[in-house]
Amino acid sequence: MVQTVPLAAQIDKLTRRLSEEFSGSVPDDVVRGLVSEVYGELAASRVTQFVPVLVDRGVRQRLRTYRSSAAA
Repeated sequence: MVQTVPLAAQIDKLTRRLSEEFSGSVPDDVVRGLVSEVYGELAASRVTQFVPVLVDRGVRQRLRTYRSSAAA
């Protein structure tokens, strides 16, 4: 039997991982805000299997933009 992890737990884990990965260049509250924003865009999806992957990609893209604008 395959046990699934609730979507909210997956998003929490994703948030922690991204916060750790970008800790040197992006404040945690910015990471949390971006995760919340991207997840909010996808939360109503009927198929949620790929939501964590899509949130990860969307947040990473926005974090790269954030770092580029912060460095300028």
